[in-house]
Amino acid sequence: SFFDYGLFISLFAHLIAGPIQRPGHLLPQAQKERTFNPDRFFDGLMLIFSGLIRKCIVADNCALLVNAAFGGQLGPPSLWVVLLGTYGFAWQVYGDFSGYSDIARGCAQLLGFHFMINFRQPFFAHRLQDFWRRWHISLSTWLRDYLYIPLGGSRVGEWKTVRNLFVTMVLAGLWHGANWTFIIFGAIHGIVLPMERFFFPTKTKPSANAVPAPATGFFALWAQRIFTFNILCLSLAFFRATSLHAAAEFLAGLSNFAWRPEYASAIFMLCLYSVPLFIMDLHLEATNQEYPFANTSYAFRTALGAAALVALALFSGSNLNAFVYFQF
Repeated sequence: SFFDYGLFISLFAHLIAGPIQRPGHLLPQAQKERTFNPDRFFDGLMLIFSGLIRKCIVADNCALLVNAAFGGQLGPPSLWVVLLGTYGFAWQVYGDFSGYSDIARGCAQLLGFHFMINFRQPFFAHRLQDFWRRWHISLSTWLRDYLYIPLGGSRVGEWKTVRNLFVTMVLAGLWHGANWTFIIFGAIHGIVLPMERFFFPTKTKPSANAVPAPATGFFALWAQRIFTFNILCLSLAFFRATSLHAAAEFLAGLSNFAWRPEYASAIFMLCLYSVPLFIMDLHLEATNQEYPFANTSYAFRTALGAAALVALALFSGSNLNAFVYFQF
């Protein structure tokens, strides 16, 4: 009906920055009668707490470090400044957008709706192909279904597949803004993804939502994850920079190995606010839950929620920062 469609279009939880909801997923929920479910309501509250932790503690505190690195407050660009800035921005944008997604999903759950999971521990990806199956899933699947596959996908020969990947990723960059920095961000992914297909071919065609499992040992797997994370951070340097010139000047610091005493406190700050989210993601990766300790008792999760409120009061960033993705 018109009212069901109006509800789908205007449902505030996904209206501003996603997660992108397909009509086939959300409209049936709008059309059927919803009843109060205390379990889902409680899960919604816990998702909101999880999102607030990610946004207010991780993202907002990392933002202070990132702004200092890219703004010159840590001194001229050097290897350490570049690493602090790009690593910090990776955790900032991840905490920011995954936090927003958790809050949006939690709010929807309070109202009786279920939104798709938008992030699945993306920094544990062992290749960029794996990364895009974990990062902003609602957008990556939308790009796959409405851009990559209509272009021919991987069914039109190797060179056209390379073209399709490159075009899709460049347009994914443009999705975030009409700036050459976003085009370069997308182009880096558009170049690396075909290289992965060439050097790491899959024996069988993966399903649409499957994450390809690496056939390697523990240390090799983490080496792949670290390498993938650094490729991602290289692309994020362009994503964060205000211009190509600024990005080039910033990345030129990789050849400067000078150390300054203030770097130690900056590294400590980055670890202080990123490691807890890393540990949280380790738990989620191992348990495949929507939020930490989702299968524990109400009493334990209530105590966890209370602890989250205390942590938010004590450790939230000193400045009020809008969600990064509201800019795109």
